[in-house]
Amino acid sequence: MQLLVTCGAGVIGSTFVRRVLRGEEPTPAGAEVVVLDALTYAGNRENLTPVAADPVLRFVTGDIADGPLVAELMAGVTNLLDEYAEHRDWWVPLKAGAAAIAR
Repeated sequence: MQLLVTCGAGVIGSTFVRRVLRGEEPTPAGAEVVVLDALTYAGNRENLTPVAADPVLRFVTGDIADGPLVAELMAGVTNLLDEYAEHRDWWVPLKAGAAAIAR
């Protein structure tokens, strides 16, 4: 099982990731947690410092708009939390594409 959290180094995403890794959110034991974040204006890897040493956490620096990267990361994903908050013109088609990959 794998959980992908997009924009997981932002305030909301990192809070969720920390809660998952501390067992405060319902997640199967041993599930790998993959955080994808471009580390732009809101993303800060230091937000994940309290759980950085957790062996099930994997951090990937990248952009949710990078289709091949997202497709690669989605290959083993069983759960997706999309915390992407930036609004751009390609947002709606991107969401549709991500939904199609998730299926």
